[in-house]
Amino acid sequence: MSEDLENEDLERRLRRALAAVDPGEALVPRVMARIAAEPLQPARPARAGAVAGWLAFGLAASVILAVLLAHEWQVRRLEQGREARRQLIEALRVTDEKLHLAYRVVNTREGAAPQEHSGA
Repeated sequence: MSEDLENEDLERRLRRALAAVDPGEALVPRVMARIAAEPLQPARPARAGAVAGWLAFGLAASVILAVLLAHEWQVRRLEQGREARRQLIEALRVTDEKLHLAYRVVNTREGAAPQEHSGA
């Protein structure tokens, strides 16, 4: 029961503390006078500047990334071209060897064939 009395007392004190109070007629003029007395603070351009700074940073980073990617693509393309050139030269060298071999075989047989069949 003691708890109930304490709860009721607490509730009564809370109700008194939270009760609506009429500020009176003088509230509006006091608030308006206080607003007029305070200096005007400029809007916060610092935030706009910070956003612009981050935007500029992001744009610069994007441009740098694009340049690096373009350079990497060009280097890869150049390396692929060099590899294709090396493979072509190797293929031409092998073809040249095979053609020379075929030429020797054909010319050796043509020169030797009449001698083998000369005596009938």
